[in-house]
Amino acid sequence: MLTNSANMKFIPIRKINGFSLIELVATILISGVLAIGIVSFIADSVNGLTSSGNRNQISSAGRTALDRLAMELHNALPNSVRATTATAGGDQCIEFVPVRAATTYIDPSFRGGGSTSFEVVDFLPSQHGVSGGYAVIYPNRRSQLYDGDNGASAGWPNFPNRRPIQEISAIADSASDDQSTVTLVKSHRFRRRSPNKRFFIVEDPISYCVVDDKLYRYTNYGFYTNQVSQEEESGVCEVATNQRCLPNYVATPDKMLITDSIDNTGLTAFRVSSQTLNRNALIALEFNFSANGDSIILNHEVLTRSVP
Repeated sequence: MLTNSANMKFIPIRKINGFSLIELVATILISGVLAIGIVSFIADSVNGLTSSGNRNQISSAGRTALDRLAMELHNALPNSVRATTATAGGDQCIEFVPVRAATTYIDPSFRGGGSTSFEVVDFLPSQHGVSGGYAVIYPNRRSQLYDGDNGASAGWPNFPNRRPIQEISAIADSASDDQSTVTLVKSHRFRRRSPNKRFFIVEDPISYCVVDDKLYRYTNYGFYTNQVSQEEESGVCEVATNQRCLPNYVATPDKMLITDSIDNTGLTAFRVSSQTLNRNALIALEFNFSANGDSIILNHEVLTRSVP
């Protein structure tokens, strides 16, 4: 039986739309490029934030150390600041004599064999009963100021007569109003009069040293004519027997770690300009702090008093 073709219904074939292989490949490539860009942007942002935080951290630590050093240098006795020559690796020491108090002298000895006591104007704050320290008048020669290593057999430090410095035995109230009596450990004649009659009480010298990647503070090691930068080594150098050296960790707290992460290769940490009665000494500080791949150079300048 034949079917009338006129009565047959044709169902149209629908065209199915999709992505070609080329379009898929292009989409994947573009998506990959965008993903790499986004990841790189995020990574750079995170690294930048981390690096910024790291630089801020080392800068803060370095600035704190420089501020402490600058504060102590501001209080240094005139003409007492000196520095060693920096090594190729950046190791270097700066040394100075800190001032405890200052006033105006009245009648110290500048002639003859000297005297063991003299009068000064009262200190503010009072120094009565305060032990230790050294009397200083007109320290215009640095070598004489540090001339305390004249033989342990005679007692140490052993400052010769006619020097700007001598060890103090006691400071007491005077019979005269507004005056104090300074007693020395032995009879002493001060070398020269101060133009402004200035009188200083000072403490033992202090050294700050860059050693490898660290900055140390040394004290309680004594007065030496030639500046020292060598640390004490067991059986080789003993501070107690008047040998020229700085304390090591056995003598803690005479050696104190101030900061680390220093890379001063090729740099000079301490530069001390010449000082006169009419010109302050300018001390330039330069430190390169480096940690976790980041580094920052900090520079600071300190003016010290010029009138002795």
